[in-house]
Amino acid sequence: MFIGETSRECGTCHETKPYSRFSPRGKRGDIVLYKSVCKQCAATRARKWAKDNPERNRENSLNWQLRNVYGIEPERYYELLDRQGGVCAVCGKDELSAHGRTGTRFRLSVDHCHVTGRVRGLLCQSCNRAIGLLGDNIGILEKAIDYLKGDEPN
Repeated sequence: MFIGETSRECGTCHETKPYSRFSPRGKRGDIVLYKSVCKQCAATRARKWAKDNPERNRENSLNWQLRNVYGIEPERYYELLDRQGGVCAVCGKDELSAHGRTGTRFRLSVDHCHVTGRVRGLLCQSCNRAIGLLGDNIGILEKAIDYLKGDEPN
């Protein structure tokens, strides 16, 4: 970017666009440097790559989520998965749920304490939802157990 410039040419579509249509890539002193490809072309390229590489895209998405949401490295996820024998820590079953549109089976969810952020283990969608819907509250879970026991034959 040169002082006074307000637009640049995209290296992909070759259209001249204002700098607001480009993502920043860094700074040099007080000057903001912008990527050479406009946001629209970059998004189109990313969507095409994701479509052409579904497994790698899925793995990259999982790795990003593990690091940025749960604060763990992917190796830790696979360590937990191996320790649990590849099944849910609560019900002991494989993840059976699948995405409604794509049919892709979900991975086991990372269960964590919402107060401390500490990862507890990996759960299937059903167990993760059940615990979450009960607010991770041990007292309510115990009442639910007592309630279910009251329905057992003597």
